[in-house]
Amino acid sequence: MRSAVFGLLTYALGLIPFYFLTPVHQAVPLVVLSAGRLSQQSDSLPTAPLPVPASPTPLPSKKIGADVPSVVDTSSPVAASVPSTSNLVGNSRFAFLLLGYGGGGHDGAYLTDSMMVVIVDPNQKTLTLLSLPRDSWVPLYFNGKTADYNKINTAYAFAKDPTVYPDRLARYQGDQGAGNFAMDTVSRLLGIPIQYYLGLDFQGFRDMIDAVGGIDVNVPDGFAAQYPANDDPSIDASWMIVRFQPGLQHMNGERAIEYARARETIDNLNEGTDFARSRRQRLIIEAFKTRLLQPGGLIHLPQLLSIASQHVDTNYSIPNVAQLSQLALDWKSVKIYQTALTTGNYLEDATGPEGTYIVVPSSNDHSWAQIRAFVQRLWTDPATATMMASTTIIVENDTGVAGVAGRVSDALAAMGYHVGDPITGSVQDHTDLVDHTGGQANAVIKQLTGDLGIGQLDVTNGAQDGSGLLVLQLGTDEADLVVNAPRDQAAPYSTVGVVKFGVWPYTPPVPTPPPAPLVKPAIRARTSITSTTPVNTLPSPVASSAATSTRTSTLATPTPLPRAEATVVIPNLVGLPMEEAQQTLTKLGLTVSNVEYQNVAPTPENRPLLAIPLGAVLSQSPRPGLAVPRGEKVALTVRK
Repeated sequence: MRSAVFGLLTYALGLIPFYFLTPVHQAVPLVVLSAGRLSQQSDSLPTAPLPVPASPTPLPSKKIGADVPSVVDTSSPVAASVPSTSNLVGNSRFAFLLLGYGGGGHDGAYLTDSMMVVIVDPNQKTLTLLSLPRDSWVPLYFNGKTADYNKINTAYAFAKDPTVYPDRLARYQGDQGAGNFAMDTVSRLLGIPIQYYLGLDFQGFRDMIDAVGGIDVNVPDGFAAQYPANDDPSIDASWMIVRFQPGLQHMNGERAIEYARARETIDNLNEGTDFARSRRQRLIIEAFKTRLLQPGGLIHLPQLLSIASQHVDTNYSIPNVAQLSQLALDWKSVKIYQTALTTGNYLEDATGPEGTYIVVPSSNDHSWAQIRAFVQRLWTDPATATMMASTTIIVENDTGVAGVAGRVSDALAAMGYHVGDPITGSVQDHTDLVDHTGGQANAVIKQLTGDLGIGQLDVTNGAQDGSGLLVLQLGTDEADLVVNAPRDQAAPYSTVGVVKFGVWPYTPPVPTPPPAPLVKPAIRARTSITSTTPVNTLPSPVASSAATSTRTSTLATPTPLPRAEATVVIPNLVGLPMEEAQQTLTKLGLTVSNVEYQNVAPTPENRPLLAIPLGAVLSQSPRPGLAVPRGEKVALTVRK
């Protein structure tokens, strides 16, 4: 959902970065928008009635809403410095961070479930959008010295509350402290400078859609999903079913946010993935752009800027209505690239503290070096780099010399390529490459050839199986190939606090206790002896001779069962065999409403699902961790 919010900002306020790229910059001085001046500035334009100003967003409550407490790195070094443009090629480029959050009336009002970095290239007139998962496990440096690890969605929320981590740098205090902290946290992770941030809450999302009269979205795949009846569970904690049929649909703000956020699917498993939701959010972004740039669309700019003044948090000076109107034509020619960090490319699932779900870099050392190398390629060449994120390179050792494929694979990963496990094939004389992308990765192949330094590669077309694979077959002519890749010493790691890499959920094995030593029973009289010593109810592997001599029986007094609670917490059933999942629900007083059986396509984005055995639960609705009344029905999707 948050990605759609970010895209909305990009198109509604995305003209802002290009203010400095056009003649308007020289012709009109920048005017900072305020709610009081808006109506005066827009008198010369035909406008629809402005919305009634909303109440200011309240300060965050003491309850931040984080899934788990932070984990302190007791050996943490001083945080690396925030990258600057002087360290990168193409200093005319700059970046800003887009944030999305629920806002007032939400649990965890300022948790940014995901973030999007936008790289602006003024010369080429491109925007490159990179989404970061909300569950990324990252170091947070409030005082510049100590790393506290938590999910990246807590960075803005923690910094928003001055009572959380009060020992913080001055830059992370005040009205813009939260945005600055989120910017610096992401900048250290990705290795690029980020100068600006913009944030938008859910209500702003709805209002912007409604302000332009709704949007028309061509829904490619229909689905039904469980969806919260109210943003604020204290008002209504129940869930409802939302359904979307394939085809062109007109959506108002509420319908659009349902389409963007829905994740608890009950009939189409593929639409419950992060990949599918990202696609839906891009559709909303494109639909909003189309609506805004239609004839008469710019008449809504005063309303959009009024909404922004109520629901946007930013350190960027927003141009006024007249300036944005003049930028519209130039905006139409902007090229937009989009990609994301996912478990299908550079990340992997992991189990964090208290069993929480997290994602970490999938590199062997779980550092952000590979991702930073990839993002720096996004900075300089977004067209090729976005294709890199969806292309997997497999190095096949056909040299007959052990270790060559592994060495080359490590070097390519350090250069930002998405690399699979190396394999061994039959010995052959010549090095070539097999393309399974149908020619879609030609730019990546050209770049790869240059990085390897081996001249022209012979490329053959392999099966177009949707795998997105490039197989580099190293022959004996490259048995001595050495690829030099610089090591990124400043890259942070995501290892502190991780319980298990590559697995979620993970249940540690319970060690089998040693057998209790045999104790010869004492010979006692038949007379009953009553002990006034309290009986120890904790099990002990060692029998106590003193306790034995004062008790007439080892039978415990029956303990009355606790009274059943009115509500129960839905357990996580993903990965459990169907029969076991049903038994678990029955024990809790829950029932199974319906069971859907679904195949899982062998694609990179489905890698986590492919690890789930046949006949086991793929997804469930309602979601795990939700408190529901006894008797609640749970829908299951099972892999077939």
